[in-house]
Amino acid sequence: MTQETIDQYVRSALALSGYALREADTADVAQQFSRIHAIASTFIDEALPVELESASVFRP
Repeated sequence: MTQETIDQYVRSALALSGYALREADTADVAQQFSRIHAIASTFIDEALPVELESASVFRP
C-alpha cells in the first residue's frame, strides 16, 4: 500500500464520517495509519496454527 493510497483512504474515511480536520491533523491521522500498516505488514500473511484459530461464537 502506498502513502498516496493511505492518504486517499484517510481523507475519504474522515469525509464520510463527517469530520473536517485541519490539514496538519489529517496528515497526523494518515501518518498513524502508515505506522499501523507497517506493523501489520510484518505478520498479516503468516498462517495461524490451528490452536490459535478463533473459537466458535456462543449464540443463546
